Amino acid sequence: MNTPRLNPWGFDDAVAPDETLPDYEDSSAPAYDSGTYDDPTVTYHLRQYDRKMQMLVAYGAAAASSYRITTNGFRLFSKKPEMEVLQTSRDMKQRNIAVMGFDNHGPLPWFPRAHFVYTDESGEATRYGMEAQNFADWQVQLGHGTYEWSIATQPSSLVLREKTSSIVIARFTYSACGMQAARGAEVGELTIYRDALTLERDGIDKLVCSLMVSLTHLKRMGRNYTNSNELMRSASLPREYIPSNRMSSAGVSMI
Repeated sequence: MNTPRLNPWGFDDAVAPDETLPDYEDSSAPAYDSGTYDDPTVTYHLRQYDRKMQMLVAYGAAAASSYRITTNGFRLFSKKPEMEVLQTSRDMKQRNIAVMGFDNHGPLPWFPRAHFVYTDESGEATRYGMEAQNFADWQVQLGHGTYEWSIATQPSSLVLREKTSSIVIARFTYSACGMQAARGAEVGELTIYRDALTLERDGIDKLVCSLMVSLTHLKRMGRNYTNSNELMRSASLPREYIPSNRMSSAGVSMI
């Protein structure tokens, strides 16, 4: 007697699915990053070469762009912007991507305001306003999100996060010299993490512009934050989280 054959799919006369996966071209396969979400995507070093020029360079990352930030001295009736950013791309092409300045005649109530005008590769220029309502932490609207550079301690640093989130997007950690660095000395280290903003085509460019506004303002306020070499090395720890309410700037070490 023939034993009835059981259908493994649970239905009579069902057809088993094809077990062979379809072929595809390697070029069409999705790209996967071997790094983890908490690992930095790139780390930059900011160096002060002379009174007017700073360089932001990603050491050991030839695929990353570098930036030259030029500060123009204040001159009455001068048409030069207060700061300019020159980008050198990974294929060694250079272009001026942004100009920045502080807006000293804003509406009441008065608090520090600034802006940067970013020019994309197509030549379209977009103005981004920034403000520091508590005279320390700078907010900027980028796309549909509001981002904030907040002062953090242990180590002394500026931390970028979205206003409604506690996830760290980038962290600038001051060196032992801080903004008093000179003759090629390091001002600090910028660590950037994977995020919707940093994955955008121009996301890191705009991040750099907003950071330079924050750093320059704090320097003008005489708030020169520094870290010992041992404390600065702690910034290489995996990605951290901060409370949704900003970390207090009280107790941050300054010279």
